Amino acid sequence: MKTDLYTKSILTIIAICLVWICISMTSSAFADKDMIDVNIVKVSDKYIGNAVPVVQK
Repeated sequence: MKTDLYTKSILTIIAICLVWICISMTSSAFADKDMIDVNIVKVSDKYIGNAVPVVQK
């Protein structure tokens, strides 16, 4: 089965777009300098620290 020029062109465009998306996502992930601390420190004005029990099931 011979692949025609149209199919090769479309697959090449798709491949280029996928590479472009990967590069843009990688560069934007490292560009964010404003990080937010999302660790829970207090609950009801009590520091939780290492006092949270872990229950194994």
